[in-house]
Amino acid sequence: MREERDLVMKKFRAGEIKVLLTTNLMSRGIDVPEVALVINFDVPTETLDYQARTKKPDFETYLHRIGRASRFGIPGLALTLCDRDEDEKHLHGIVAHYKMEDK
Repeated sequence: MREERDLVMKKFRAGEIKVLLTTNLMSRGIDVPEVALVINFDVPTETLDYQARTKKPDFETYLHRIGRASRFGIPGLALTLCDRDEDEKHLHGIVAHYKMEDK
């Protein structure tokens, strides 16, 4: 498994693979200057209570995910897909969190 992942990353860095689909496991390990677009299939969340199914936005994972685009001084774009009211609420929470850090 590790060898396969390393081979895929080597090909991605070399430009032999143009699109990379990954999980949060790879959100911190991709440093490829040519990455200009990141699409989040979901809004990253942390579970607060499994039984009540309550969640909160996962600020750090979101930052690591979108940080793959627009690195090394190169412009980039990060998109996050939202298909539920809960997703939109969590995304607004992430925006508010980082606006607070700017102050």
